[in-house]
Amino acid sequence: MVKIILVSHGNMAQALLETASNIGSFDISEIPAFSVSGKGDLESLSAKILSALGQDGTLILVDTLGGSSCNTAVQCTQHSQNVKVVCGVNLNMLLTAINNRNKMDLQSLTKKVLEDGKKSLIDISEKLK
Repeated sequence: MVKIILVSHGNMAQALLETASNIGSFDISEIPAFSVSGKGDLESLSAKILSALGQDGTLILVDTLGGSSCNTAVQCTQHSQNVKVVCGVNLNMLLTAINNRNKMDLQSLTKKVLEDGKKSLIDISEKLK
C-alpha cells in the first residue's frame, strides 16, 4: 500500500483529511496530516515527515508550490527512495489517492492523482451556458 502524507499551512491538511473521512470509509489514523506556519519548527516537520514514510512508497500531498510545506517535504525526502511530492492538493486528489492507494504502485497513483486533480478544475459557470 502506498503511504499518503498531507502537509499544509495552517489547518488545511487536517481539515481535508476530516472532510475526506466524512465522504469515504477509511482509517483516518493511517494518513498523517502535518501543519506548518511561519512560527513552526521546520526541522521538527522534517523529522515527522521522515518518520511517517511508508515502505511501499509514499505520496506526499502539499498545498502550495514554493511554500514551506512543499520546500520542507522536498528537502527532507530528496534522497529518500520511492517518494513523490505533489503540490496543489484538493479534496478530489486526496479522495483519489485514498481510494487507489491499495490498487496502484506509487508511479501510477501519482499520475492518477494529478490527472483527477486537473479534471476537477472546471469553470462550471461557463460549462452550464
